[in-house]
Amino acid sequence: MVILVFLGAAALTLLTLLPTSALLAWRGWREGARGGAWRRLLRWHAALLAMHLFGSVPMALAYVGPAMVGTRGDERRYAGPRIATNGSWQQQTRESLEAEARNNRDEAARDAAQSPFAVEIHARDGVTLRGFLVPPARGEPRFTALLVHGLFRGALELETVGSMLRDLGGEVLLLELRRHGGSGGERFTYGRDEAGDVLGAVDWLRARDGVPRRPLVLFAVSIGTAAAAIAAPQIDGLAALILDAPLEDLRATTERMLAHGEGRAGSLPQPFRAVLIAAADCFGTIPFDAVVPIRSIAALSPDVPVLIIGAGDDHRMPPDTVRAYFAALPTRPDRKTLWIDPAATHGHVWSHAPAGYRDHLAAVITNLPH
Repeated sequence: MVILVFLGAAALTLLTLLPTSALLAWRGWREGARGGAWRRLLRWHAALLAMHLFGSVPMALAYVGPAMVGTRGDERRYAGPRIATNGSWQQQTRESLEAEARNNRDEAARDAAQSPFAVEIHARDGVTLRGFLVPPARGEPRFTALLVHGLFRGALELETVGSMLRDLGGEVLLLELRRHGGSGGERFTYGRDEAGDVLGAVDWLRARDGVPRRPLVLFAVSIGTAAAAIAAPQIDGLAALILDAPLEDLRATTERMLAHGEGRAGSLPQPFRAVLIAAADCFGTIPFDAVVPIRSIAALSPDVPVLIIGAGDDHRMPPDTVRAYFAALPTRPDRKTLWIDPAATHGHVWSHAPAGYRDHLAAVITNLPH
């Protein structure tokens, strides 16, 4: 990300440096050498470069960046879960989506329009959301599981956990938050308004005609845990809560993500981080003070069973933070479980230790009310 800041600052500086240099050169040709003018020009633009580096560009990123949040490009063509004729869930990946797009783009577009599992849901504030409701692998559902994805992702991210819960006897709803996947919405708010997405999905599930009210399990991963933690205390009769890589505080998590810079973006050193976060505070583009899930979860009923999952190699939600989150839960000690896979990375525990992941899910499901 620091490269992006430097490139932006250089581009802004060149916008004024090039035309003024051309003008000065023209005047020098017409009126004679102007060595002092060239020195002043370079000093001014050195100052402008510093201003753009440590002010203009980080502030622009803080203002524009959040408005661009949405599902990453290689997942946008996701059309929904695929269930084979034998009832097995055919797992999809970013790589498989890319391969299909290369081979037959028209077929992928048709699949997106015809998914038998796609449902339309309305958030509490009216935003239209896309979800995928998949029935259990066998027989009548024992429970309903509502699954919530992370930042820049979508329902594709939830397929592995969804298939596990489905095999355990549940119907699963893969919910795509606003500004992600096939859902509407103008801006992502990192959990504040997305809690209304979760509550709207609960309303939709419980309002279905002729469907009995089954135990409801809420699962979320990464930034989705913020929405889930804010929404969970407001869900009447919640049977269980499962949070993978739980976000405890949006401001602290943003600082960690910018500092460590996992992925292509790279890290953002100081003072750039401080300027960007201060600008986001000033512009109100990231509602830091409204998204403190460790404070919101304090209102959860102590009787709701909670499973917290973490990864040992996670810089976004590190193990000590996950342990502190677990300790802060109001849940009775005999109803909460903490599992940290020491070798997994952020949001990849289910792929690193699938058997252990399924066992922990099964332990939660086994204790659900009938």
